[in-house]
Formats: sequence, C-alpha cells, structure tokens
Amino acid sequence: MDKQTPYKSYGEIHEQYIQLRQTAQYIQSQKDAILHFFETGTEIVYLACGSSYWMSLSAKSTMRVRAKRKSYAIKAGDVLLNPDEFQSLFENPVFVCPSRSGSTSEVIEAIKILKNFYPNARLLSLVEYEHSALESVSDLCLRLPWANEQSVCQTRSFSCLYLANILIAGMLGGESILEEQVQRYLSLAPQYYERDIPVLKSIVEQEKMDKLICLGSGTQYGVCIEGAYIVIEVAEYASQYFQMLEYRHGPIVLTDASTLVFMVSSRQSKPYEGKVISEITRAHGKVYLVSTQANPDASHTFLVEEEFCDEIVALHFVFCLQSIAYRTAVHLGRNPDCPGSLTPFIEL
Repeated sequence: MDKQTPYKSYGEIHEQYIQLRQTAQYIQSQKDAILHFFETGTEIVYLACGSSYWMSLSAKSTMRVRAKRKSYAIKAGDVLLNPDEFQSLFENPVFVCPSRSGSTSEVIEAIKILKNFYPNARLLSLVEYEHSALESVSDLCLRLPWANEQSVCQTRSFSCLYLANILIAGMLGGESILEEQVQRYLSLAPQYYERDIPVLKSIVEQEKMDKLICLGSGTQYGVCIEGAYIVIEVAEYASQYFQMLEYRHGPIVLTDASTLVFMVSSRQSKPYEGKVISEITRAHGKVYLVSTQANPDASHTFLVEEEFCDEIVALHFVFCLQSIAYRTAVHLGRNPDCPGSLTPFIEL
C-alpha cells in the first residue's frame, strides 16, 4: 500500500479491516445483552441522520430479511421538523440509534420527541465517541471507540457501524453463516485491499470523469447511497445515486464518455445487471462493478468470493468508494481529512 501520504484518512480507509475485526469481536462478546434487548418490541426503528441514516436504510432491510422483524429507518431531522407524522406511526417499537459522535443535536432532540410518544420504548445506541449525550439516554449502548476517525468524514466508522448491524441482524435471525462469512471476508480483506487499491487509484488518475454515479438496490441500497455521499463529502465532488433499475427511467440520458458508474451487485439483481451495464456502455459510460461474479461488459469487476452474501459485497463496495473519494480529493488538490467547512457532528 502507498503509505507515503500526509493525510490521516488514507490509513483510516485503507487499513480499516483492523477496526472491522475489532468490531466483529466486540459485537460477538455482547451477544447476550443484544439478544436480551430485543426480547421486547414488535417493531425495530432505526433513528439517525447523515451517513448513519444511509447505513440504517441498509440495516433495516437486512433486519427484515435476516431476522424477519418489522423494521424501519427514519431521519432524526424529519422527526424534529414533522413530529406529528410519527405520533401514532408505531405500535410497540424499540429504537436503534447508530451514531459516530452521539452528540448530534437532531438525534438527541428526536429521541426526546419519540420517547414522549412512546414512553415504554427502549433505546439501543451504537456510538464511537465516548461519554456522549446519546449514551446517557440509552438502555443499552454498544461502544466502538476504535472505529472513530481523526479526520472529519465518516469512513471506517461507517463501515464499522454497518458491520455491527449486519452481525446484530444475523444474531436475531440465528444465522451463523453470516458471522462465518464476516470472519472469512475480514481474513481476506488485506489481500482484497492490496489488489484493489492500485486499480482505484488508476481510475481517478487516468479516467476522464465529469460524473460519478452509484447504483444499488435492496439491502445494499443505503450503502450505495453512502458511496455517492462520501465522494461528495471527502472530495467535494458532485456525485449521484440511483436504484439500479430506476437509473434507466430517465437519468441514463445524461450518461456519456465522462460518466463513471459504480454498481454494487446482489444475488437478486444479477439477472438484470447485464442489461443495465450494456445500456450504460452503449452510451459510452464506464461501469465498475463490485460483485461475486465478473461481468465482461464492465470496465472492471472488484471481485469477492462467490459465496459471499449481499451485505459482504456492500461492505467491500463502500470501501472502494471511500478510496475513490480519497483519491479524487488528492487528485483535485483538496484536503480529504478536512473538506470545506464540514465538522464531525452537527449542532443546531
């Protein structure tokens, strides 16, 4: 790996498998407490904002699929600005609040509103800053301090929060295969990273890119969105995201030779991916696929093992986009550690 860089975010992105391993070990150590927490409640409601909300979009879908539990994701800002919409929305919820800082004002205020509506609801938080306001109001707090970054934007912290929620869903669904796949992926991650980092660097430095698009669906869609968002945040570069098939309903008309499309592949989307990829390439766009199977029409496929589930593919996808974000920032002469006027968390 190219470690000759003055930026902290390089290591935070490209060596994150270390913190991912710590996260997996820690979540397994908390299994009894996690299972006990979810003994109550008929609905699981994820509450978050920013990157943690996009993670929650994927987490609630994985919870539905793996644990067969009614699950929803709501934005803290929506609760704060439109509280009446949520007053009678749920019957017997438990709230799950993933947050890097545990101090974002919208989240804390939204919890107060929801607790007033649902006074018996319990709250699980996953937090990476220690001694946070969110931790103090939680019934159970899972602390991941090793995942926190020194740089401003969420990279490895997003990945660790996502991994934690994958594992929690697997626990509730009794899916030991999910834990086994996580361990297998994390054992291979250093090899995957070493293989893919030069390719990702060359994409940024050698390809003409005026538009970057992320495509995904299903349990991967929230992570797909985060892929576009991290490029916006770290590189200060306009990026977009679409559900894979929806891209064909209009937005594809803007595809040209300067369009780079990053697609995260799922088992159910594979029969349709070839058609989408061929349409993009006919419009002279280039497709970079993260998948368990190569596609000959893609400019490059970042391959992971064929038996890996969609969540593992998504975890590798977001690493790839974090790396693209970092390389794009450096290529444009920007500081990936502290882009623009962004801060680690937002206060109202």
